[in-house]
Amino acid sequence: MSRTLIPAAACLIIRHGSHILLQKRSDKVDSWPNFWAFPGGKVDDGEMMRSAALREATEEIGIIAHPEHIEAETIVMFQTIQGTKIVYFGLVEQYENAPAIIEPDLASDLAWFPITELPHPMVPHHITGLSAILARVVYSEVDMVDSSL
Repeated sequence: MSRTLIPAAACLIIRHGSHILLQKRSDKVDSWPNFWAFPGGKVDDGEMMRSAALREATEEIGIIAHPEHIEAETIVMFQTIQGTKIVYFGLVEQYENAPAIIEPDLASDLAWFPITELPHPMVPHHITGLSAILARVVYSEVDMVDSSL
């Protein structure tokens, strides 16, 4: 079987102490509807992943963070029946503006959760990204083709 490499997305993990900020994806989105996720989205043509994560956080929840505020980073590569995808995750604690839902057609809720009590359901590779960030692992792989997800 041939697979295509797709630079899928870039996400920002916003942490405040022992809590992280998650948004619940709308039931109108194509992938992972009604799942909790980190703010993020597709990397535009010619855009670097770190810049995409910062841009997406501003577009989706209204915060402004800068590259120098990124405390940790990781890459998660995962396989689905659609192909092999790469997602960047960056962690920030410093940012400007209060988080809010900016795109209500993409997100139905926004909430802080203790890192040890993640909501269900949560996008599986986002859980991998968070675990990798906390463990300071720079690269992870997830096979969702042969799993029950």
